[in-house]
Amino acid sequence: MGLVNPFQFFWGCSMKQVQTILLSLLILGCTGCSRSADDVWNDTKTASRHMSRGVDSIGGKRGTSRQIAHQGDFEERQRVARRPKDFIPLDDEEELLVGDAEAIPAPMESPGDEGSSIPGIEAFKDPALDPDMAAIFEHIHFPYNSSLIKGDDNMQILHHIVSYLARHPRMSIFIEGHCDKRGSAAYNFALGANRANTVRTALVREGASPDRLFTISYGKERLLFDEDGEEFHRLNRRGQFKIYEK
Repeated sequence: MGLVNPFQFFWGCSMKQVQTILLSLLILGCTGCSRSADDVWNDTKTASRHMSRGVDSIGGKRGTSRQIAHQGDFEERQRVARRPKDFIPLDDEEELLVGDAEAIPAPMESPGDEGSSIPGIEAFKDPALDPDMAAIFEHIHFPYNSSLIKGDDNMQILHHIVSYLARHPRMSIFIEGHCDKRGSAAYNFALGANRANTVRTALVREGASPDRLFTISYGKERLLFDEDGEEFHRLNRRGQFKIYEK
């Protein structure tokens, strides 16, 4: 009788049957050795674990790996691996929900549009250029990876702005959303938009007209400080204002 082709021998067997046959051969091969029964049993369990992983992998039942189809996939994995340890993304990096900011009505006019009585953002000025204005339109600062407005200082700034708008009914404001340098550009643009909308919502709830408040996000494009360090990051995470008065 000729030698049996191992592929013919296993042909038609299920994966579980192949695993059982190989384990039986392993046990039989080890019983003639001088090793103890405990050693044989431990080796058998180890072999069983490795074989189970191999069988499951063939069946696609194990692991979270994903095939890299193009260079972009590889670059994305590198980008994720380079994230700072304290970077905590949301479930979907590219989509941040504005939440209850959506309940605030949009302005009646869009700045810079044809027929609009309000010019584009290039006509709005930085209140920091005027000491009196700078004391009113201070920056709103945010916690890391958040659009929540916290702290008495921030609320006091919002009160001052609403009070000023009540005395200047022809003034409009652009609210800029800014982030620190950590995280992807797309993520920070979404987070900046969320922050700007949160400030707008807070101002409207304090009594400001939604038709005079506009928002824009710069993400991490316009950092005040490019240095590392938590204080620099904190100052970069801000809602900033530009003003225009007819």
